[in-house]
Amino acid sequence: MAAKSLLLFICVTQTVIVSCTLLCEEGFCTKFRQDNTCATTARECSINNATHTGLTLPSPTICNCCPFCLPLFNEGMPCSLGGPGDGVTIGRCGHGLTCNNVTRTCVRMSTKCHDAQDDYDARHAQGVTGVLERRPTCDVRGDYATYTCVPSQTCFCQSEEGDRLFGEVLFTGNNQYMPCGCSRMFHKVEKYISPGLRYPVAGLRCTSDGNFNPVQCIDRVCYCVNTITGEVVGTDTINLDTQRPSSLPCYKEELDLFPIRNDTEPPYNYTSPCYESIREKEELIEQSIRDGFNVDFFTSFSSISCMPDGTFGRITIDSNGSKICINERGVRIEDYEARPNTPEFNNMDCKCAKTTTLMSASTEPPRCCKNGNFRPVQCRRGLCRCVDADGRQVGTESRDVTALSCHTAGWRNC
Repeated sequence: MAAKSLLLFICVTQTVIVSCTLLCEEGFCTKFRQDNTCATTARECSINNATHTGLTLPSPTICNCCPFCLPLFNEGMPCSLGGPGDGVTIGRCGHGLTCNNVTRTCVRMSTKCHDAQDDYDARHAQGVTGVLERRPTCDVRGDYATYTCVPSQTCFCQSEEGDRLFGEVLFTGNNQYMPCGCSRMFHKVEKYISPGLRYPVAGLRCTSDGNFNPVQCIDRVCYCVNTITGEVVGTDTINLDTQRPSSLPCYKEELDLFPIRNDTEPPYNYTSPCYESIREKEELIEQSIRDGFNVDFFTSFSSISCMPDGTFGRITIDSNGSKICINERGVRIEDYEARPNTPEFNNMDCKCAKTTTLMSASTEPPRCCKNGNFRPVQCRRGLCRCVDADGRQVGTESRDVTALSCHTAGWRNC
C-alpha cells in the first residue's frame, strides 16, 4: 500500500493542474485600466533578439491587470542577488547565467554541460573535432538538453547530467526534438526513490521515444495523459475490473505491446510480462512473511529489471549462462553474446545492437562488438573515427585507422 501511495504522490506532483475560483470579477481589469495608469513595460519582451530578451509574466498589480516584462540580462551586465529590502525585481540574468556574488555581474553557470561545451569549443578552435561530432546542447539551467543525436544514426534521451536514458529514435535532421519527459521522470524515480522502497515502483509507462504512454494506470484505474507533459487529459477513466483499456479514447493499439485477447473476460489488465513477474514475486514475499519466513526483500528483485515501456531489460541470460541481447518483445537480436567470467560479459550493454535494429533499413548501420556494444572504431565512406560507449564520435576521423587513439590490434573483432 505504501508503494501505491508513493506512486500516486509521484503522479500528482508530475501532472498537477491547479484550478481555483477567480476572485476578480469579469471586466474588472477593463475598469481598472480606465481608472489607473499601467507602468510602461520593459522593451526587452517586445524585442527578444540576441541582445535584448525578456519574459512576459503576470504583473504584480491587483488581478494582474497590467502587462509586465522581466528583462533577462546578458553576460557581464550588472545584476542583483536580491534579498530583504531590495525592492521589486526589475530583471534577472538570462538563461544559462547566474549573478556572481563578488562582481555582481551575470556570469556563465559552472555546470557539467557548460564544461563539455568549453571542451568542444577549445578542440574545435584547434581543428580536432570530427565531422559527426556535435557540440553539447545545454538547457536554460546549464544542464544537458533532454536528448542528443548521432548524425546519420539515432537520437536518444539523456539525463540532466548527460547520461544516456531509455528512448531512442532514428535521426531525421537538425530540427528534430525529443521532450523525453517520461524517460527523465522514470530515471528520477529509479535514482532517488526506488532504492529505499520495499518493492520496485512500477507505474509510469513510456513509449519508445521517451514520451508518456497516453494511457496511464494507478492500481486498477486508468486515465488519459498528454504524451509530452504527462498531465491528465479529459475526465475519462476506466476500472480494469470491468472495462478494457481500449475503451479509453486515448488508447492506441500500436503502443500496447501486450494487448488483451478478444476472448478474455473481466477483470482486465494493462500490464506486461515483466510487470507481472514483479507482482508475482511481491505476492510470494508477502506470503512468505505471513508464513514466518525471513525474507530479504531488498535484494529479491535484482534479477528483474523492467524498462520504462514495461518490457524486460535489453539483456537476458540464456540456458548456458551467457548474456544475449533481446528486443522489446524478448526476441534475441542476431547472435550477440557474452560468455560468463569474461570482460565482455561484465561490460555488456547492447546499445549498438539496439541501434542496429532501429537502423535495419539503413545501408550504413554502426558496427557492433560480439557482445552488442559499440565497436570503438567506426568506419564510414572511407573514413574511420573513434566513438564512445553511446556511439558518439570523439575526435577527428582518419583514412588511416592506425592513426586513431582508439585503434587496437584486434579492433575489428572486439
